[in-house]
Amino acid sequence: MDTIGPPMPIAIDPEAWVNAVQLAWQSAGYRLTRPRVRVLQVIAGYRAPFSVEQLYADLHQQYPSPGRATVYRTVEQLFHERWVTRIHSGSSDSSYTLSWPGHLHHLICTSCGKVMVFHGCSLENLIVQLAHQTHFVIEDHLLEVYGCCADCQTAVTPENASALSS
Repeated sequence: MDTIGPPMPIAIDPEAWVNAVQLAWQSAGYRLTRPRVRVLQVIAGYRAPFSVEQLYADLHQQYPSPGRATVYRTVEQLFHERWVTRIHSGSSDSSYTLSWPGHLHHLICTSCGKVMVFHGCSLENLIVQLAHQTHFVIEDHLLEVYGCCADCQTAVTPENASALSS
C-alpha cells in the first residue's frame, strides 16, 4: 500500500483500454472471441458506471448478441484482473467502471455519474494506526470520493442546485 504522492487524475482512453485488455488476454492465453470483444467495446463506450444487466441489454440490441453467461463471465474476469472496478452505490445492483490494473481510486460525480480515476492517497498512516488499534491485518482498501464535477457545476439545474449550495 504505497503512497505515490498527491492524487493525480488518470485519463482512460477507451480504444487504448480495449487494446490493452486484448493484449493482456492474448499474452495470458485467453481466447479472444467476437462476443468477448463486443463486450469490451461496449464497456469502453460507457461514460458512467454501468450494471451487467444494462450491459447485457445494450449488447442484446446488437445482432448477434453475446449470451448472458458470456457477459457476466467477461465482466467478472475484467473485475478480478482490475480492468473494471466495482463502484459502490446506493442500489442493490453492482455498477462497474473502466480502470487499469493497480492501486487506483475514484472520484464520482453525483450529478451525471462521470467517474475520474486517480492514483495516490495519503491513507498509509491511518491504515497502520487502524491495524494497530484493531489487530487487523489490513490487506487492501477502497476509496471513492463523491461530489459534483466541473461540467455539472457550470450547468446549474434544479436537480443539482441544492447540492452545489451545500
